[in-house]
Amino acid sequence: MISLIKKLWGMEIIRYLFAGGTAFVFDNILVFNLFNMFLLPDLGVWAGMDVTNMISVTMGFIVGLLINNFMSMYLVFTSEEQKKNSRTAKAFWEFTVVGIVGLLLSIGLNQGCIALFGEGDLNELIYKVSIAIPVTGWNYVGRKFFANRK
Repeated sequence: MISLIKKLWGMEIIRYLFAGGTAFVFDNILVFNLFNMFLLPDLGVWAGMDVTNMISVTMGFIVGLLINNFMSMYLVFTSEEQKKNSRTAKAFWEFTVVGIVGLLLSIGLNQGCIALFGEGDLNELIYKVSIAIPVTGWNYVGRKFFANRK
């Protein structure tokens, strides 16, 4: 069992899923619920979108981006060239651009789910988990080949 875990951990995608999963947990549990339930009043609707929800998603994105960037630098993309390339201001901005595309994808898919299936705490949790799959895929591919290229 230990050798299987070591073998799996040696795979970059597994380490990325761990880093992305950690960022997802902080995004959703810590920030999304904190802002939606306790800190932000209902700010209404702008351009057909729930403003409070958009702010929460954005705050979650920022926390998730910082966690994911740190974990990606030190845990995921670990070849010597990736280490060298990932610890620059340029690499951080490339990482951020990939993340912003992921954020826009996340917001768009979330608003689409709400428009199609309605609101509700359980629905929104299902949406977030479902949306995490394509967004994580985009983030991994974008970060591997754009922000942390070998």
